[in-house]
Amino acid sequence: MPGFVIVSGLPASGKTTVASAIAKALDLPFFDKDSFLEELFQVEGVGDPNWRRQLSRRADERFQRVARAERTAVLTSWWKHPASALDSGTPTGWLEAPPGVAIEVHCECPVSVAANRFLARRRHPGHLDERWSRESLVAMLNEQQNCGPLFPAKAVTVNTEAHLELSALLGAVEAALVASNA
Repeated sequence: MPGFVIVSGLPASGKTTVASAIAKALDLPFFDKDSFLEELFQVEGVGDPNWRRQLSRRADERFQRVARAERTAVLTSWWKHPASALDSGTPTGWLEAPPGVAIEVHCECPVSVAANRFLARRRHPGHLDERWSRESLVAMLNEQQNCGPLFPAKAVTVNTEAHLELSALLGAVEAALVASNA
């Protein structure tokens, strides 16, 4: 199965949980862009939003290099959606070149659920999550929710509000992978 399984969705929509479960079940390499960014925070320190943006772009480059060295892998990030007006997120243009996207798993949940999860989680301080007020976070999430999947023709959507039904999701992913390779 050449190609990437891309896991997308709002911040705190459950992307990492879903992606790691898929990777484990399918015995595929798993790469989360945040891991690369957090390595840079550890080595180079925490700074202001401009510093974080610089480190994030460098993490995107490393994430891309490592992923492209694989024939197939499960990848997750807060992706830069082509329909988004925000100047943040991992670029997606490189995903269109071989091996490309085999399938996208798009995580969906209500904005209120994503906002609650976001505000409750504790990530590395370099992410600067504390800069978000609930009001500004909900406004951003509402805007991004309307963008939908990155690759709609290759997308399987999973509701991450409730308990993850991994067997059903894996069945949909495997069927989509067979169809994409046909």
